[in-house]
Amino acid sequence: MDDIFAPDVAITHGFSIVIPNYNGEQLLRENLPSVFAAVKQWHGNAEVIIVDDCSTDGSCQLMKDIFPEARLLVNPQNVGFSRTCNVGMASAKYSILLCINTDVEVEADLLSLLAPHFTDPELFAVSPRIIVEREGKNQGAVIAAYRRGFVRGGFIGMKDELPVRENLYAVGACAAYDTRKLQALKGYCELYSPFLFEDADIAYRAWKRGWKSIYEPAATVWHYSNATLGKDKAKLLRNHVIYFRNRFIFHWINLSDPSYVARNAFTILYRLSISFLWFNFTYYKAFWEAVQYWKGIQAVRRTERPHRKFSDAEILRRTSLK
Repeated sequence: MDDIFAPDVAITHGFSIVIPNYNGEQLLRENLPSVFAAVKQWHGNAEVIIVDDCSTDGSCQLMKDIFPEARLLVNPQNVGFSRTCNVGMASAKYSILLCINTDVEVEADLLSLLAPHFTDPELFAVSPRIIVEREGKNQGAVIAAYRRGFVRGGFIGMKDELPVRENLYAVGACAAYDTRKLQALKGYCELYSPFLFEDADIAYRAWKRGWKSIYEPAATVWHYSNATLGKDKAKLLRNHVIYFRNRFIFHWINLSDPSYVARNAFTILYRLSISFLWFNFTYYKAFWEAVQYWKGIQAVRRTERPHRKFSDAEILRRTSLK
């Protein structure tokens, strides 16, 4: 797909709030008022951009009837989460870009609590507390680990307490980014389409450039997790394949320390040699699909290589529990 991020666009201080939508009429009706309440309490420059990915419900009409103050962009065809977010991100005119899913309700002080962090020139992203009650998790604090050849991000319990800290990545359900840095990275990598790992990838590429992500526990949002995904068995199986495919892609793009690359390769080869014993053919399908993206993966690696400042070991050291 073409590069939709224009260089050297004038950006002023404020929030551009980008909300990707696909058949989220009811979720928008329930959660969008909280976003506008946060904008009102903020008192600064702000815009709300809804990017509709060819919904077949009444989402677009709802926006026109009830939320006309939002800017509505409509994709000409269904392109998935990453591209839909990028369309909104590319049109942002303010210095902080807040990406929020339709299944997220925010507290009114969200913008006021996130904004002060962006005076730090090394900051890339900030995550609030992202409470997922049905899972008992806080997705805002993402703790790094490296096990069995793979980088892993773990969440803390919703009642656990952590101070402001450096984060492995900002979960895309609600993530505030430095707009210029995000646009320098060309937004979410669309190799991950339709979804999964694009938020981890962009934060990890930012870390490689020396731009950090942090967790702000004073700010809170509520994520009604999986409300935007299908529940039938065929979709769940397909999502399982996409998860493993995109996990391969993430590591092939981002790992650069020789020992980490070697261990990842060894683990994958080992899993490929034994997965048939448990009839785990999903792993083979995911691996084969990931291989089809090899040319694009190498293109991203070439783009990012000259900008690397931090090693994998340094990133994981800074974002693990010390």
